[in-house]
Amino acid sequence: MSYQIDPNKPSEKFLDARNIAGVSLQNQFKAEGGKIAEPLDYRWIKADLTWPSFDNLTFAYGNQVFSVLVNITDEKGSSLTQMEISRCVEACKANDLVPCVFDIDSKSLRPKMLGWNLRHLCTGESLIPSNIITRGKILMSEWELRNFSIQIVRNHLSEDNGKSILSYCDVLGIDPQIWFENGSGERNWIIVRHYPVIKGDEKNEWVGFERSNPQLQEYDGYLAVVSMASSEPVLYDLDGNLIPLSERFNGKAPLYRGDGFYIKFDGLQRIFVS
Repeated sequence: MSYQIDPNKPSEKFLDARNIAGVSLQNQFKAEGGKIAEPLDYRWIKADLTWPSFDNLTFAYGNQVFSVLVNITDEKGSSLTQMEISRCVEACKANDLVPCVFDIDSKSLRPKMLGWNLRHLCTGESLIPSNIITRGKILMSEWELRNFSIQIVRNHLSEDNGKSILSYCDVLGIDPQIWFENGSGERNWIIVRHYPVIKGDEKNEWVGFERSNPQLQEYDGYLAVVSMASSEPVLYDLDGNLIPLSERFNGKAPLYRGDGFYIKFDGLQRIFVS
């Protein structure tokens, strides 16, 4: 699959509703935060509007990640389509996320309820994040690793190199992940991947990718290879065996939600010249 350069624009009403939901949740973060260690406290995973996407907002608390659909309701019912609901539920099941709905009244554009105003997408029951978390460690899912890797590359482009990011997409199965504009005003695309271990030959896997879609052949293409390793002072593999710190990046130490990480990313590798 390939990412369309010019996605359909959402309605102004939806954009307003999504902004209201984001502000309301942020206020709840401030009001309810501070009860657990900062790395696990309320934090946005994705507050940007991306397309395509299986949700509208994503945040984490403790060892849980909450995937939120914004639902504008009126006397006729819900604005959510069955396709949106199914897509979110499937992605959440695959990546161990909690599927949520944030209801907003169509006329007043206000949250339907005070407080969190979250419902579980599958059961419809009211949802409070602090009631969902557990003390156990949860491995980061493939989607979380992809999303985190995209954040690293975006920061590299915008903060370190002054590039203009046009769009990005973190849905698994859709490539490329990032479109950006270089200093000459030209569009470029980037395939972003997380590798547990960087061997140095990852580029070979992606050379020729542009042939999958003629649209990509109009623009230069790059590969961004990202690897992460736990920053814990003592490392164990999933079987409880001690891992020497000199082998931190050997891919054996599990990556858990809320942990700190060391990052390996050596910049963009060109894989196609238009």
